[in-house]
Amino acid sequence: MAKRSHEDWAALIQQQPASGLTITAFCRQHKLSLSGFYARKADMTKTSSPKVTPFVQATVTSSTAMTTQAQPCPPQQSICLQHQTGLWTFPCSLPATYLLDIIKGLQAC
Repeated sequence: MAKRSHEDWAALIQQQPASGLTITAFCRQHKLSLSGFYARKADMTKTSSPKVTPFVQATVTSSTAMTTQAQPCPPQQSICLQHQTGLWTFPCSLPATYLLDIIKGLQAC
């Protein structure tokens, strides 16, 4: 049996749902290993979907913004972190070391 290329597997994986057959029946009809089909499908799903991280990328807009952030801020301002577990809001007066500990803990989620 000839070895299938990446493109051949991609075509087969796309054809399966359109065929109306179960994966088992589709594999039997095309003489495919069921475990091989699932493995290739998982590999292609991993490589085709971008890596999702639970954090949003943040950038510093100017060097003065960094200085302003280090100074005490009015009580109505807060620090907001968007995470897969929800929106986390902290007072601006929260010490940086506490915020760092919280971020490290959220990375483990």
